[in-house]
Amino acid sequence: MANRSIAPSPSPKGKSIKKTKLKPKSAEAGSIGGNTSRDHIHRIYLILAELQNSRFPSREKLAELCEVSTKTIERDLRSMESLMEVEIIYDQNKKGYKINGKVQHFPMLKLEERDLLTLHFLRQCLAPYDGTDIGRSMIESFNRAFGLLTGTTNWKNWEDTVWFRFDGKPEIAQGDIALFNLLYKAIRKRSVVSFDYCPPSKKKCEGRSVEPLFIFMRNGRWFLHAVNAGSDEQRNFVFARITKAVLTGETFAPREINPGKTFHYSFGVVSGEERPKENVVLEFSPSVAIRIRETLWHPEQEIKDLPGGGVRLTLPIAEASYLELKPWLLSWGATVKVIAPHSLKQELKVNIEEMVRNSSSD
Repeated sequence: MANRSIAPSPSPKGKSIKKTKLKPKSAEAGSIGGNTSRDHIHRIYLILAELQNSRFPSREKLAELCEVSTKTIERDLRSMESLMEVEIIYDQNKKGYKINGKVQHFPMLKLEERDLLTLHFLRQCLAPYDGTDIGRSMIESFNRAFGLLTGTTNWKNWEDTVWFRFDGKPEIAQGDIALFNLLYKAIRKRSVVSFDYCPPSKKKCEGRSVEPLFIFMRNGRWFLHAVNAGSDEQRNFVFARITKAVLTGETFAPREINPGKTFHYSFGVVSGEERPKENVVLEFSPSVAIRIRETLWHPEQEIKDLPGGGVRLTLPIAEASYLELKPWLLSWGATVKVIAPHSLKQELKVNIEEMVRNSSSD
């Protein structure tokens, strides 16, 4: 873009000041005038609002409004010209600045290729949830935010070049966005929530009253982590099984809760904060060893190579029933051997024997 000239506003004493020729923008990509702070972005929007509303603000007025120096305002105007690709000129009659032309959009950042790749990855993470209320709402918000950053929502170039595949279909709950908003509000205000919960193992729904602590997602399913009101029992509730949720009007005392700590020694969504007394130890055959090495495991994972090409995997999992671990182990078939704990070995043995009997029965 060609350099633009901005005439400074008159000095307080009425002395004339020479026109200032704008210099080419020298800030690095991804910044405005070399500053990317929240305060700076807020200041830019304040200036833009003054200009777009035809208030013809002077440099001094903008400096007072934004609580910065007139030199800072001049740098901001110069950066805004470059980003918006318009002229910001000084109107001698109105004694203030105005935008010469129509501003369609004000992109806040000049993004690099790696920034666009990151945004494309995040957008693809949301894509599978387009069929849910929460997903659609998040995608709309993402597109709006991306438009604010770049001035476009055109993803064609990236979609034809890089594709991120996410397996599995998210579970859809009726009115999940309304439930999400209600629970989020309850957590922020520490309000007790009551609802009907319909676990698959029972024929009838059960009335629940809980203190909601946080919301989390795993494998496309939304969960509420809460404490049963009047006790210290922590439970996870699947959104899709919650109905008739309401705020009771009761409040509860704040609890020290950390989602990362809550699931630190968990295989899935079953809570596990304390390190188990005995780790799960597994040995995988050479045919699947490379897949085990390439997989991201627990933060305290231990992988050891075995003679012949196999691997030993040691995982600290604080889950007494191994409800989530057992189906995963069975999916590996004869390529995995359970070394410890003994209780897990016995449970898997019983499960396998039952599978054999079911398969052989008429």
